[in-house]
Amino acid sequence: MRIPLLLLLAHSVFAGEWKRKWCGKEYRAGQPISPPGGHFPFPVTTTTPQLVLRCNAALMPFLPDDLVDNSSSLILVDALVRYKEIAGAQPLIIPSSPDVELFVNVSVDGMPLTSGTVSLNGSAAIPFSLSAISPRSVPYSLGCTATLSSSEQNFTSTPTKLVYLPSPPDSIGSITKLDQRTGGLLAKRAFTQDPYEPIFPVGFYTQFGGYLEGNDGVLEVLKRQGINVVRVHPIPPYDDLTAFNRMVDKMEELGLWLMYDMRWSYMNSTSVTEQVISLRDRTNLLLYYTADEPDGSQDPLAAPASAATLINSLDPYRPSSLVLNCQDYFFSDYAAGTPILMQDAYPIGINPNYSVVYDTPCTTEHGCCGCDNCVGKFEDIRNRMDDFAMRLEVLGWERSKSIWTVPQGFGSAEFWSRTPTYTEFLVQMIVAVNAGARGSISWTDPTTPDIKAATSQFTSALPELTPFLLSSPLSSPPVHFARVITPDRLDFGVWVSSRGEALVMAANLNYFPLNVVLDEVLSATQFKWLGLVDPRLVVDGGARIVGTRVTFGSVRSGAWIFRVIQSSWWTTLRMQLDGYIDIFTLN
Repeated sequence: MRIPLLLLLAHSVFAGEWKRKWCGKEYRAGQPISPPGGHFPFPVTTTTPQLVLRCNAALMPFLPDDLVDNSSSLILVDALVRYKEIAGAQPLIIPSSPDVELFVNVSVDGMPLTSGTVSLNGSAAIPFSLSAISPRSVPYSLGCTATLSSSEQNFTSTPTKLVYLPSPPDSIGSITKLDQRTGGLLAKRAFTQDPYEPIFPVGFYTQFGGYLEGNDGVLEVLKRQGINVVRVHPIPPYDDLTAFNRMVDKMEELGLWLMYDMRWSYMNSTSVTEQVISLRDRTNLLLYYTADEPDGSQDPLAAPASAATLINSLDPYRPSSLVLNCQDYFFSDYAAGTPILMQDAYPIGINPNYSVVYDTPCTTEHGCCGCDNCVGKFEDIRNRMDDFAMRLEVLGWERSKSIWTVPQGFGSAEFWSRTPTYTEFLVQMIVAVNAGARGSISWTDPTTPDIKAATSQFTSALPELTPFLLSSPLSSPPVHFARVITPDRLDFGVWVSSRGEALVMAANLNYFPLNVVLDEVLSATQFKWLGLVDPRLVVDGGARIVGTRVTFGSVRSGAWIFRVIQSSWWTTLRMQLDGYIDIFTLN
């Protein structure tokens, strides 16, 4: 999130003087132009197929309370077929039979754990007995081998981690797990028999001094608006710890989760240690936040990962997070430091070609226009999400890291000539969710009533949206997803549950009206024979369903839940839902 320049100058502890580059680019007039470097290396395309065998634990971490319900004691096996040299790629001779399976053996620390099968270019959840291993603070090394029986081809996965921790000590107040089946969070208070709650975080970066400090009314309003996560970033000077603790007490009382921000101190190990120890007994601490746009300010490449490692050593029961601002600047290094990776492309009200702040052009090699390498359209958000997802798969991190979005909730200053409207804010959220976002934390609050109303509109639907949004073909119940981007800039996400319901989330990215026949959208997916009836509007961004058409005004959106008509096609699909059908993004 871009802080006003004077604030950064006053309070950035480690920058010394303000960086003369942003995202590796000179941005002031008269500075020399030079390539920023740090670009993500695109994988080499191959002429022959490659098999990428990947194994991950369903949960990160497992705990002894998972013994009570073993439904999540699963090893996730992906057998990806790609024509690129991505992490773990091994040459594959594709068999003539289309229904061939791989036989998989799973081991921890070199000892057999379980076995099963997975379809070629598919995924499977293989059960195992958690009681076969013991809880410990040191992660187990998880590995898989697979054999394609029809041609006696053997494959090996790159080792990953299986974390099975002891029950938390008294110093830990809550537990947050990453569900690697869905990319979502599961959380609950420690020392209770309550089930873990799937959480799709929606909230704001929220100012403490002068806003939350000593003002319980703000928190009460946020709660009424349906916000479930408040991210507090303590901007120095931050001397009133009593006021901060009173605020967190009130958040606990209201049932608001805390996302604790250490942006100014995350490279100071002494400070991080003190903060984690003082906070980890809180029953509403959801996760930590370390680096804020470290790629923009060019923090040391290893700094986020070092901070995450330190935090994990002090509190292994909650994940850490960070946000990246640059379109492509040392992504692998900075992303290594977090299981929750956020993007903050802010495209509304910018001039993407010329910096109104620094009076210089903006290109891929020079300048800062408020949204790195952007074009000033909603597609900037989708492209950033897609870029992140592609890179995570290349690196082998697609299950171990989850992508969240940071909608633009500000403007009328610096690079941004105006603040997003109600409808523009909802479009930002829906575009990101359709691209795979598993959380949405907007910069910044306080903000406009329009943006608060749009956020409340989305959060009020979360009880019905979450079972779709935090799902996958490997979740229970299985849910399949397809995305359709039409040539005229309509953005659709379609989720189909084995329980006979479907969610359609759609946005018009144009500043003029459009409409489309819903069956035409479905025809671009594997759901082409699906019967959707009885639509019920759950997120109102101004779009409507009239007969067979979805009608959009200028920059309008919506989400509907449908009943699925039973048919022979649907019966076949339901029979397949326990497996995996590869669903591709359709552009």
